[in-house]
Amino acid sequence: MLDRAFEGVWPCPRCEGLWIAPATLDAAFGDPRWPPGHAMWWRNSIECPECAVEGKATVMTARMSRDVIVDQCADHGVWLDRGELGRLMGTGDDELGALRARLAASAPDLGELVEQREKWRADLESRRRAVVEYKQMLDEKYRQHVAIAEAERGRLAAESAARAAAATAPEASPLPPHASTAPPSAGERDTARPPSADERDTARPPSTGERDTARPAAQPTEDARILRAQASADVARLQDRVGLLSDHIRRLEGELAVSRQRAAVVQQELDAARAKLRALDDQRAGSA
Repeated sequence: MLDRAFEGVWPCPRCEGLWIAPATLDAAFGDPRWPPGHAMWWRNSIECPECAVEGKATVMTARMSRDVIVDQCADHGVWLDRGELGRLMGTGDDELGALRARLAASAPDLGELVEQREKWRADLESRRRAVVEYKQMLDEKYRQHVAIAEAERGRLAAESAARAAAATAPEASPLPPHASTAPPSAGERDTARPPSADERDTARPPSTGERDTARPAAQPTEDARILRAQASADVARLQDRVGLLSDHIRRLEGELAVSRQRAAVVQQELDAARAKLRALDDQRAGSA
């Protein structure tokens, strides 16, 4: 069972060894994995006491530093036997006093804490504004692209429908006279008499020249077929353009999703900076 000497330092009352947390090592020596040295894996034998409290059995790494073998857990700290801290620091027997004095000398004063807090606060505000502006820019860009794509899609669809309607519209042709169902009058019976010789001559089959002059009547039907083929080709082309626009919209949506993920990462960094600012405020309140 270890006793707490001061923040981050726990001596053992039985063997007088020391357990020092990474935060205290970082504050005193500028390195949470102090002291540096070469690993001696064949000397690994001591389990981390904090890992044991968490229900894990972690054998600490043995390291040689200045002819002193220390045992270190990468997550929780370093174990030093009696007198090893004084040998590493080059001090006398009062190794705890020397460590406390080193921590006091490296601790920032109140003015530095205030200055650091104000600096972090200004940085947080600038980051917050940058995140908000970046999100607004992304949303506006996405709305513009979607509006352009939707307008183009509507225009192409309307143009395609108009061409298809023009191609499929039937041609106007003169209506045949309707046969009358009323009994023929005397005049109609006279007109229904057998044709005379002169009338038979006028009713003869058309000559070659007359047939040649009647051929252009079939030309409108051929023109309608050509127009229908052109309209079908235009419809296919416009449908391809609509498909390309849909693909462009999906690509923009993917880019927007990636940008939102980046904005979320920046937001996480902003939250971490806020947490650090709160820690500075708490440290200032404790110093006061």
